[in-house]
Amino acid sequence: MQEDLRIQVSDLHIKNEAFTITEMVALAEQQLALQERVPNMQGDAFDLKMWYRSWKSSRNRGHAEEPSHVKVEAIDEFQALMPWSQLDSALFLYAQGGQVLKKGYPIRLYVPDGSSECLNVKSVVKVWFLHDQTLGEEATFGFKNKVALDELKFKK
Repeated sequence: MQEDLRIQVSDLHIKNEAFTITEMVALAEQQLALQERVPNMQGDAFDLKMWYRSWKSSRNRGHAEEPSHVKVEAIDEFQALMPWSQLDSALFLYAQGGQVLKKGYPIRLYVPDGSSECLNVKSVVKVWFLHDQTLGEEATFGFKNKVALDELKFKK
């Protein structure tokens, strides 16, 4: 697999780390076919919640509380925030036809049973496991607003 892009993963109770696709897959306790949860879609995937628990266990973090939310950011700065309670079937797609993703590289998040109309996020490069109940029970998504200081100045 291609190894040049790393996915940033963060949890306040564990640590901040950067993973290659191969490293993320190795931490997953089981891989599954995407079509098991997303009909008519092909590819190799791993369960988000199971991956998180495996990561936490491998870092010897005994913190019992699971996250309240997961936030992901794509390479194009698209972000999605989802309550943990809606992620029971969520998974990361990492390969199709035995190859890295052509559309959605490096990993793609699918949330087949969430409340959001945004059922997948392509090209995920950052994943935050958050512990903040005040973020609510609705999934949100959109592009990160980033405006340079020069863009705020009026031009005459």
